[in-house]
Amino acid sequence: DIPIQARMMTVSDIYDALVAFDRPYKKALTPDTAIDILLSEANEGKLDPELLRIFIEARIFDFIARLVKSTAA
Repeated sequence: DIPIQARMMTVSDIYDALVAFDRPYKKALTPDTAIDILLSEANEGKLDPELLRIFIEARIFDFIARLVKSTAA
């Protein structure tokens, strides 16, 4: 019953948190490691697997990386 917009934001937010380099309490993970974690979460039923598939196939994570770089500069 969770709206699709919230499920979409959840995938992106978790990915961003995993790869973020500006968190003083943890080191940034590689994009591949972050994707592996997201896939594990989807396999456990914690994330929408179809939305994660789209996130990966459309390479949304590349867009996030470009956005982060442009705001950090």
